[in-house]
Amino acid sequence: MARPDRWGTLALMDISLRYRRTVIGPLWITLTLAATIASVGTVYAALFKQDLAGFLPPFAVGLIVWTLIATTLQEGSSIFVSSGHLIKAVPAPLIVHVLQMIARNVLIFAHHLVIVVLLYIVMPWPLHGSMLLAVPGFAILLIVMLGGSVALGMLCARFRDIGTAIVSGLQFIFFLTPIIWTEDALRGTAFHWLIRANPFATLLDLVRRPLLSQPTDPQQWLLGAIYAIVVAVIAFGCYAKYRHRVAYWL
Repeated sequence: MARPDRWGTLALMDISLRYRRTVIGPLWITLTLAATIASVGTVYAALFKQDLAGFLPPFAVGLIVWTLIATTLQEGSSIFVSSGHLIKAVPAPLIVHVLQMIARNVLIFAHHLVIVVLLYIVMPWPLHGSMLLAVPGFAILLIVMLGGSVALGMLCARFRDIGTAIVSGLQFIFFLTPIIWTEDALRGTAFHWLIRANPFATLLDLVRRPLLSQPTDPQQWLLGAIYAIVVAVIAFGCYAKYRHRVAYWL
């Protein structure tokens, strides 16, 4: 595994260069996301006739986690193509570029958690020790994002059209994931299977539910572990077999 001081420093440099000569730096992204949560959350709570205090926190945390997932997978699908000049010029392991990208997005995600803190101050919910389960849930999510970025990055380096399909597919999956709608809205209907069949719903809930002190289903933990193992095995196989070919595909 590449040294953390390499990709960690590169991630910090990415953020500092992107927001150089700005006053509040990466908090601009957080402010934009906060405005989206406040406006869209208020509108959808009214449309669905939901109590704002009950609807807004799950929507906010879900959107914050989804932003991390979607951004990481979108950037991961093009990571080797966008880093082609460095891959050809600098003899560094390919995994460095993936880890740098994930570290950058995790740092931005940490900024977004300020929104959760502010929401708790305005609309408090019970705090339980089960909130610590968000840590293993986030670890499972990181494994899936790392493995997915490696596999998709290699696939898109070989077949460039797939990157556009991934962006479109994530936009479609967003509406099939319980973010702007709740699981209770589908309970007892023929579409409730969407929640169990959608791996993104499971991965999202492994982080969201503990942060909101909501109980998690043991089946979700089992599914999350299976997703992490399967994606890790696929990514390891792709990396071991094709990492030497990536430079020739760029």
